Amino acid sequence: MGSNWLFEHIAPFYDAATRFLDPAPLRDYLDPPTGGRLLDLGGGTGRVAFAFREMAGLTIVADAAWGMLQVARQRPKLIPVQALAERLPFADGAFDRIVIVDALHHFIDAAAAIQEAARVLRPGGRLVIEEPDIRRWPVKGIALLERLIGLRSRFLSGERIRELMETAGLSAQESVDRRSFRLWVVGHKEENAR
Repeated sequence: MGSNWLFEHIAPFYDAATRFLDPAPLRDYLDPPTGGRLLDLGGGTGRVAFAFREMAGLTIVADAAWGMLQVARQRPKLIPVQALAERLPFADGAFDRIVIVDALHHFIDAAAAIQEAARVLRPGGRLVIEEPDIRRWPVKGIALLERLIGLRSRFLSGERIRELMETAGLSAQESVDRRSFRLWVVGHKEENAR
């Protein structure tokens, strides 16, 4: 069973349940260009994209769960697009910045999703992935709970995410916050990349 069934039902309550997750640490990693194009991939209700909307000229929230996107539609300056992360309906090099926050482990195929993100990222662009750090015991408990309730979640280590980014043609670097049990992997697409 996929994750969409759950997200369709919790969409109206999702933001309240995740309000303790502050998107501010992403700002330094993302470094969004003023007036650029931002894609929040697996962005659900647009909670994260909304925090960066003033820094981008165009902000798109792409998610497979229509119920989550219905919440995103209510937020000004966000454009919701229903799409699978593994098959994005965007042109090559369409975005200056792409962010995936707490969603990679829900994607059907993380490697294919990262390949697609790299494809739609412009040369010189940046992909930032934030995930719970599966190497930490509390996150292992969350992973087990998600499996027990029927989610297909597959948490990856920062090292594995970095490897997938490098396979997709991005240079990548990992950063870990031991206090919050979160990790960030930042991928850069070279200026001369196709």
